[in-house]
Amino acid sequence: METDNNIRTTVVTAGDKAFSWGALLFVASMRKKGMNHPVIVGTTGWPKEMEERVLSLGGVTLHELPKSRQCVACQKPMLMNLDEIETEWVCWADADAVFVGDCSEWLVGDNPDEITIRRYSPPPDDFTPENLEIWRQDVERFCGSARKESRYATRVNTAFIVLHRKWRPFLARWQNQIAKVLPADVAIIMKHGSPYFQTDESVLASLLCFDPEAPAVTEKYKANGSVDKSRYFAHFAYNPKPWQMWNSYSLKWHDELALVVDWIVEKGIVKASELPIPLRKSWYPFCRTISPLAPWVWRAIKLKRKFF
Repeated sequence: METDNNIRTTVVTAGDKAFSWGALLFVASMRKKGMNHPVIVGTTGWPKEMEERVLSLGGVTLHELPKSRQCVACQKPMLMNLDEIETEWVCWADADAVFVGDCSEWLVGDNPDEITIRRYSPPPDDFTPENLEIWRQDVERFCGSARKESRYATRVNTAFIVLHRKWRPFLARWQNQIAKVLPADVAIIMKHGSPYFQTDESVLASLLCFDPEAPAVTEKYKANGSVDKSRYFAHFAYNPKPWQMWNSYSLKWHDELALVVDWIVEKGIVKASELPIPLRKSWYPFCRTISPLAPWVWRAIKLKRKFF
């Protein structure tokens, strides 16, 4: 695939083998819409056939993640900061998502001095004065200085980020802060009440709130369809994911994801018989029926795998 010389952003995503289908569908959603941006996919433990499928979409580089007991999300800043990224901007996008419509416009920030990221509204439960003080102390300890008061009245969501490459030193500080304040074996979510409940997300929020050298958070987050309802980043935020089981939340994007699935089958990237059962048309009525129970069924499946 030839890369348009006018493309200014590299898109970065990542996932372990459980998210390989998500990454495939995410990149396919880009290519189906004509978004020919270079893509870097961080991988760990992927089956060979999934690597080949993603690479067949063109313009994709796979980056084997270093061995770590921390969740893959904790390597976001490292991947966004890779030397091989040659574009002016870098976009992080979670692999459990698809682009609806051509979202190329949202992959470039309005201002190089800002980070494009969505703020939570209202503030989440863990955005407390007690946790903010821990953030402030940690930022001061590991960055050398900290603002006396938080710059913002809420924290941010790291599913979709756009940042100018001038902020590479800041990405390095984010990665260093993750190493300093999170456990070596941290999962994607920590214990409720923890100052770093959302791991990498909470660490980034601590820096945006208190690091004097952090970029400003944009006031114009557009990737949620606020500007154009036909173009947005659709994030399957809750478990299970659509390629595992459909839940009541993700069902609203079923038709859009089905178009992406049809496209990768038509292109010969995947055979219909190779699709996970929840992505097969014949199984959709059943999957839709049991979707309200999906979170509990999925927890039971995970418990069984853990102990048996």
